[in-house]
Amino acid sequence: MSRNATLHRLVDFWWIWALAALAAGAVTTAAARGFPIVDLELAGTVERADDVVRGVDLDTVRAAILWDFLFIFFYAPALFFGSLWARRQFDGDFGRRTGTVIAAGGLMAGALDMIENVAMLGYLNAVGGWGGWPLLSAVMAIPKFVLAFVAIVYILVGIVLAVAGSFTRPRQEAA
Repeated sequence: MSRNATLHRLVDFWWIWALAALAAGAVTTAAARGFPIVDLELAGTVERADDVVRGVDLDTVRAAILWDFLFIFFYAPALFFGSLWARRQFDGDFGRRTGTVIAAGGLMAGALDMIENVAMLGYLNAVGGWGGWPLLSAVMAIPKFVLAFVAIVYILVGIVLAVAGSFTRPRQEAA
């Protein structure tokens, strides 16, 4: 099988990555045991981060962050392949070219999330005594959320176009 055919297969089955991402997200959420991980991601300062983790078992927080790497492994490809699939649903060049950029953004969201997780672990483990870990985490988290949101919206628009197209295409007559 050629590389191009393999890519087409991965794109066609993007939804498998999405389902796996949902499952991994559920595991990550369960590992957090109610800890508001997004609050730590966006804390921005040591003082705010200290407020977020005050009174919480830090091992639980570390475990949730480590499980988040599994979530990244599934959601970034889901956004990438889902966006490439969605771009096929657009008729014009603009929608298709935009899909390529959005697909790359889905992978970038995963990369930013990994840096963000390393920054949160750096803060929790007081690596180097550096006070910039929470700021680094927040600086990575904000564009990550934006890129992921844009990809999700684009994929949803692709799904709507695919469903609408299935109702408007003429039926093929049996030969």
